[in-house]
Amino acid sequence: MPAFDGSGLICGFRLSGPHPTSDELPEPLPQDHPLWLHLNLTDSRARAWLTRQQDVPEEARDLLLSADARVHVELLPHGVLAVLGDLYHDFDLDPERLGSLRLYVDEHRMISGRTHPLRGVDLLRRELLRYGEPLSPVVVFQLLIERLADAVAKVATQLGDKVDEAEDRILEGKFAGQSKPLGNLRRLVAKLRRVVGANRSALATLPHALPGLYDAEAGKALRSAIERLDAVSQDLELVQERARLLQEEIAGNMSEATNRNLFVLSIATTTLLPITLITGIFGMNVRGLPFAAHPYGFHLVMVGIGATVLLALWLLRRIGAL
Repeated sequence: MPAFDGSGLICGFRLSGPHPTSDELPEPLPQDHPLWLHLNLTDSRARAWLTRQQDVPEEARDLLLSADARVHVELLPHGVLAVLGDLYHDFDLDPERLGSLRLYVDEHRMISGRTHPLRGVDLLRRELLRYGEPLSPVVVFQLLIERLADAVAKVATQLGDKVDEAEDRILEGKFAGQSKPLGNLRRLVAKLRRVVGANRSALATLPHALPGLYDAEAGKALRSAIERLDAVSQDLELVQERARLLQEEIAGNMSEATNRNLFVLSIATTTLLPITLITGIFGMNVRGLPFAAHPYGFHLVMVGIGATVLLALWLLRRIGAL
């Protein structure tokens, strides 16, 4: 996501005709046309600019400047405050690369900020560059929710493809080395589901809370955008369930292989036990051992060993162990 070199402004749009603003934050905020301003909250100039905006509610300034990453939504008399979860722009299936977006929305403006480049916001920025009709801040907020869902949905598709590949290898009997990647995948999906679920829960009551901010059509679109989060959560749940079942399949096959090896080892041990006993007896260096002076003593002992092995195998088959 490219950032301007100016005053901490990452991107800005005049929503009356979505063209990028100048690379400087407006001072004071204009009241004649709606705006979306997206700030780099690690830039001291952007933080100082926020502090000076007295026409922005104090609660909004405090939220935008705070370090609280808890996903939540707060209602003001004429606007909405929100902290929403998003993916890092360079998200590479690392469960630690999840960030948060802070924003304030009213009828004239949407002001958002982040401390790390985020993927959902960048998708929104690219989409607005293609728009030609005027938009309201609430519609931009609705589009932002959809792009947040789209960013996670794309990752869910990637993870589903990885599960498909793992399933193909498992069906081919290649179980080695599959369990750990599936475990890491389940951990990532669990974190993504928590983020999507937190966004969904925080936004759930919003369409009914501030009807003065939008008309019926915009309210319906906002509800649809929030429901999109539900669909993404269900996709993630399906991926997580498939990964769990594959891990259980791997564990079951490994357990079966272990039991099979133990069975073979037990049969071999049982079969060779008489041989061990006989060789142990005849290996004692004492007088009076049978066949010690017999010219065919060795052959007789070997016949006895063979007979005991055959007897052991017959008994195992008789009791159903073979």
